[in-house]
Amino acid sequence: MGKGKSDKIRYKPYEQNQLYLIPPSVDELIPQDHLVRLVNEIIDEMGIERLLRKYLVGGGASRYHPVMMTKLFVYGYMTKVCSSRMLAKAARENVMFMWLSGGQKPDFRTLNDFRGKLLKGVMEEVFVTAVKILAAKGYVRLENYFVDGTKIESASGRYTFVWKKSVEKYDKKLDEKLRAYVRLAEQVWEDEEKEYGERDLEELGGKERFTSGDVKKLAGILKERLENLNDEEDKKSENRAKRD
Repeated sequence: MGKGKSDKIRYKPYEQNQLYLIPPSVDELIPQDHLVRLVNEIIDEMGIERLLRKYLVGGGASRYHPVMMTKLFVYGYMTKVCSSRMLAKAARENVMFMWLSGGQKPDFRTLNDFRGKLLKGVMEEVFVTAVKILAAKGYVRLENYFVDGTKIESASGRYTFVWKKSVEKYDKKLDEKLRAYVRLAEQVWEDEEKEYGERDLEELGGKERFTSGDVKKLAGILKERLENLNDEEDKKSENRAKRD
């Protein structure tokens, strides 16, 4: 055999339990110019606590910070995560949401309670303002939030305007389109509650639990099916060779 390339297939190392000498922080995993950082900064600058103060009542057990919860909602709506259970899932699994929440994991009941008691009437204004700022800076496309499919005419396909004036100016038509998106997202929440009731997502496990025996049984069935597929492909190849 010559010195040419080997026919042996080579794979990159795959080790799920690899240990890091210095584990990366969640912050290190997020690009510096990512949308989530801008959402975080904008909401911090808005002074959300002042907006929500009249809804907050003291006493009882400690609760999740309203600023953190608002950030989850706004970023969730911007990225089409529009249900309590999917937002809770994102806070558990998605590095962007995990960073926003500081590693806290509010469940769907807590998110629903916050939305119902604190965000009614506030969420639309926060979302509209944040989206307009981010669109002006080129971080989002406004038409992504138009539920009627309307496209804004411009050479680049984006809503082009001067940043400061666009945010301060009250554009009734634009604002109403963005509010309509929030109302649609709210309907998703309501529909999900009707479907699930007190249940969480199926992926968290139902009443029946998988045992190691179940896993082995399913793996055996899959292996048998794959072997049958291979046999069928071999027969087809033989028949084609005979015809040729």
